[in-house]
Amino acid sequence: MKIVLIWYVTILTGMYLTSETTAQFNDIEVIANSIHVKWEVEPGEEEGWDKSSFKFVTIKGDCTKIEATFTNTGSGDARGPLRYKIQWAPGGNGKDGTIVKEEVLQRGLKSGESITLTHKPDKDGKYRFTLFQHPDHPGKSEPTGDLTIGKCAKPKAVEKLEKAEKETDKSQSVEDTLPNSDSDKQEAASEKEEQESNQTNKPSTSIEEKPTEESEEVPPSNDDTKKEGEESVEKVSEQ
Repeated sequence: MKIVLIWYVTILTGMYLTSETTAQFNDIEVIANSIHVKWEVEPGEEEGWDKSSFKFVTIKGDCTKIEATFTNTGSGDARGPLRYKIQWAPGGNGKDGTIVKEEVLQRGLKSGESITLTHKPDKDGKYRFTLFQHPDHPGKSEPTGDLTIGKCAKPKAVEKLEKAEKETDKSQSVEDTLPNSDSDKQEAASEKEEQESNQTNKPSTSIEEKPTEESEEVPPSNDDTKKEGEESVEKVSEQ
């Protein structure tokens, strides 16, 4: 029995070592690599950073208008749209100020091109202009420009004076359009009486002005009298 068992173990071991299954496991190779695939897209649909980079240049203004200029200093053209905001604060840092204007411009900005943003201030304080970079821009900061506007508000005395002048002008215009005073009423009544008197006197004047047609006697001229005298003498002589 021992000899038989040893024989079977020897045969199985030889079959296991010479089989193809073991060779397949020994021939496996692991290769570490990556393949990058880029799909073809339209120029307007290209994704990712467009290599644009905005930089604040200058800001100026007064109580009538503020102008802030930014330039695209990047190597690529900004495809757009461009988004910016304007904040106002009574003083100090304008970073936490109230947003008074926020707009999206449907346009791009070429490399090296500048854009000027404008705003009309309505009160004193600090105004901050911010032009947002491309969403995929590697930098974290946004270009900003600050300007403080002061002494734009009118004094209260001037405001009261202008308000009083407006009210007086308004009352005068109402009085001119509506004749509510006694003098205006008297003038209107006198004009009405004159119109009525003219209407009543109109037929009589028309009759008086119409001339009567009468025949006028024209006196005979000297030549006619001479002829009549000669004719009468001739008649007497013939008789």
